[in-house]
Amino acid sequence: MNAASHAKDATANAVAAGRGLLRSRLAGRIAKLADKTSSQTKQATKDGLARAAEYGRGNVLPEIERTGAKLKEHARPERMKQDYREFLHWLHARVLDPPKEQLFFSPTKDPLPLSGLTIAGANRAHGHDYRPTPCQLFEWALAGVDYDLSKLTFVDYGAGKGRVMLLASEHPFAAVAGVEFAEELHDNAEMNIAQYPRSRMLCRNVECVLEDASQVGTPDGEAVHYFFNPFSREIFAEVLNNIVVSYRHKPRRLYLILVDPVATDLVEASGVFARAELPAHERLKVRLLSPYDVAVYRSLA
Repeated sequence: MNAASHAKDATANAVAAGRGLLRSRLAGRIAKLADKTSSQTKQATKDGLARAAEYGRGNVLPEIERTGAKLKEHARPERMKQDYREFLHWLHARVLDPPKEQLFFSPTKDPLPLSGLTIAGANRAHGHDYRPTPCQLFEWALAGVDYDLSKLTFVDYGAGKGRVMLLASEHPFAAVAGVEFAEELHDNAEMNIAQYPRSRMLCRNVECVLEDASQVGTPDGEAVHYFFNPFSREIFAEVLNNIVVSYRHKPRRLYLILVDPVATDLVEASGVFARAELPAHERLKVRLLSPYDVAVYRSLA
């Protein structure tokens, strides 16, 4: 065998020996890592069992009791009604209202407290914070008016930012009026009236006045009077009395739409109005999908 062959064989043997040594070292490292991992796993298991035992002694049963109490609380009929009403508020605000809400120049969707607002008149303490009427609920309630809308004036007491006024303007009323005693809300309503798409307005005779509702007279003609619980029972009694006196002076077709009503007894005791039923379809929607009660009344004339 010549020198070249010897050199080649020596090189091959050296390479093989190097590979063997590398494999040996790698195997050793893997074995050490496996031992370390096994030790850590055993310790972690031991610690975990100890913590679980400690947790079980001091925390599991109380946690189960707390969870059971919460489930029991949510299962109470009153709480279930409250939870369902909260869901309905979410449904209207997030799903049903947005197609209409996007039409308003000044947003109408958020509640607003009266504190800090400029109030016309002396009845600040009797006013309720601004809340928007759910758009679909307005349509369901309006279905209770079984009359030619073109003969009626629509009046919104506590008009807020003008949402209901402009929803009403999409129907062929003779006129749409609003009464609002908070100056900032009235200004928002004015902006919304000015900017609302005219192509959607079947009634363009729309006006909002800045005034205390108890100081405003009622329309001489036939009308729909709309209340989303805007003020106290005392102020509602005054406004209702103005409507009743006007009616007795001139009997005519009048409607009251009360959303979230608190004084239906006053209406029923007036001797002027009788309860009107919503059509069956809308009545079912209100029963299942409205976060507020609705009462519609029609004058006896």
